[in-house]
Amino acid sequence: MKKILTAIVLLIMVFAFAGCGTKTNVNPIGEKTEPKEKIKGNCKAYDCIKKLEITDTLEEVNKKMGFEGTLTNETYNIYKWDITSDSSIEVTFYSSGKSTIKADFNKEEVANSKVDLSKLTEMKTMVQKGEMTYPKFKEMVGNVDGVLVEKSSFSNKYLWYNSKSKNVTGTFSLSTDKCTFLIGYNN
Repeated sequence: MKKILTAIVLLIMVFAFAGCGTKTNVNPIGEKTEPKEKIKGNCKAYDCIKKLEITDTLEEVNKKMGFEGTLTNETYNIYKWDITSDSSIEVTFYSSGKSTIKADFNKEEVANSKVDLSKLTEMKTMVQKGEMTYPKFKEMVGNVDGVLVEKSSFSNKYLWYNSKSKNVTGTFSLSTDKCTFLIGYNN
């Protein structure tokens, strides 16, 4: 009887402590991050935007997101999917059957310590001269892929982020693969 009672007590302790560990998440570039609030739907904003196509209908976007979006601007046909309290997807549906898709999220979730912005001045000059392609941009920021934050029928916008004050966003033409706009901070 003592053995059974001891076994039961041990099992209760195992189950009680099983949930006490801290779960860590991994961001898109493989670095560990602290767990955040539970997401609504099928994916995080920076993953969802990659799944969505600019030709998707509202119904297709709802299905991919895993829940229905909210109409936020009837005049411009803009819908929003709030994934967490600080992340969302926003889609503007145009009569042409194409859309603009934007992801908004806490940039700390995609922070990458490998992002190097030491060549930011040189990069800005190359963009002004029309010489900056995505592969060259990627190479100059430490061979790190950008995180997609916006896409449309004519361009994609990417973010490279390594800390609160060090980040760069580049918009790349789909027809030429050249960076048409760059904004960055290396303070």
